[in-house]
Amino acid sequence: MKRFIHWFMGGLLVVAFWVALPDDPGRRSTPEFRPDYVRGHDDLDGRWQMRFASDAETPLVHAASMVELPDGRLRAFWFAGKREGGPDVGIHSAVFDPRAARWSDEERVVTREQIRRQWGRHVRKLGNVVPVLDDDGRMRLFVVAVSFGGWAASRLVVLESDDLGASWRFDEALTASPFLNISTLVKTPPIRYQDGTVGLPVYHEMVGKFGEILRLDEHNRIVDKERIGYGRKAIQPLVLVDGPKQATALLRNENEDDQGMLYRSDSLDGGEDWSPLYGSRLTNPSSAVGGVVLSPGHWLVVANCNPKERDDLCMRETWDSGQTWSDRFFFHNRHRWRADDVSEPVYLEMISEEVANTLEAENPELMRRRVEHNKCHEEGCEFQYDYPYVLQASNGDVHILYTWNKSAIRHAWLPAGPEPRGEG
Repeated sequence: MKRFIHWFMGGLLVVAFWVALPDDPGRRSTPEFRPDYVRGHDDLDGRWQMRFASDAETPLVHAASMVELPDGRLRAFWFAGKREGGPDVGIHSAVFDPRAARWSDEERVVTREQIRRQWGRHVRKLGNVVPVLDDDGRMRLFVVAVSFGGWAASRLVVLESDDLGASWRFDEALTASPFLNISTLVKTPPIRYQDGTVGLPVYHEMVGKFGEILRLDEHNRIVDKERIGYGRKAIQPLVLVDGPKQATALLRNENEDDQGMLYRSDSLDGGEDWSPLYGSRLTNPSSAVGGVVLSPGHWLVVANCNPKERDDLCMRETWDSGQTWSDRFFFHNRHRWRADDVSEPVYLEMISEEVANTLEAENPELMRRRVEHNKCHEEGCEFQYDYPYVLQASNGDVHILYTWNKSAIRHAWLPAGPEPRGEG
């Protein structure tokens, strides 16, 4: 009987494997990337403006993403609730208008109950989201959803919108893994291919931790799936497209024996093959990374730039496709207070200064209370700036969203042209 059960389970896995394979893999065309850098806008002269995209409506916010709308505005998404993984967590959104230099009011646009009802399946919690705006104006939202267990048991569900993200309907759950179709997550921006397909960088946390690219058509069918590198301790791949055939992935290092630096993997054939993982020369404490290609070889990467903690956030720049790097800008650098060398009153005063240096912060006292609740405990208070998401708009502006002390989504904006009306 045991032997029969083993054969039966093995057969199920084989069937699941074949079901998860792309349709007609032998007929796939050789892919070419569609670089999305804005030609002529790689000169970073200007001054950063800092704002909050969220309004402290919920105690905790995290993992922002964004997409440029056809009229030049930005729509941002993040998950929010009382605590990470809580049953009240939903997907929130706001819109930034660069002409008025203001964010709209924060709104809850997707709920756990909505997905459960439209999917017809129990949903325990929601997590990271990544938007895609198609050429025909349809927007897709890829959402990490968990029915049981933790993030390692997650699935990717796809929502669609015909009103640029104001409202959503459930479309389907991606079949992305042969093992019960679980443990697929998203974090970083999509990439484009010349044939109109979209590359969705994903990662897995069940058994091994590794990154992949799912190449999707307009119907969310997976037409190709390629693993990034060959390690089992790297997640959240950021894919930087440097040309029609060239791309580099930077991955968060989850190797407990060799942390302190981002992993890197390269492709020279449109993402069909990726080099084994190797050190990127970028220090990092195993935290998420964001970045953008301004022109071939000229990249910006935003991350925690020390090997131990998330108490700094810096931008690094390369002009030679990552062979050498220089520090471009520090948005935060609180490493001096890492060893609990700051009292709670002094800590909160420093937080108040950060709020004061944020343009048009509507409720400074509420922001301060949120940070105190999230980051001050019996052991002391901690600074945390992480999960950056970077976008270069079609006019050349550079936008960064990141989680500010688990209490707000902060927006760093570097206008490419003349200073807008909203400059303080």
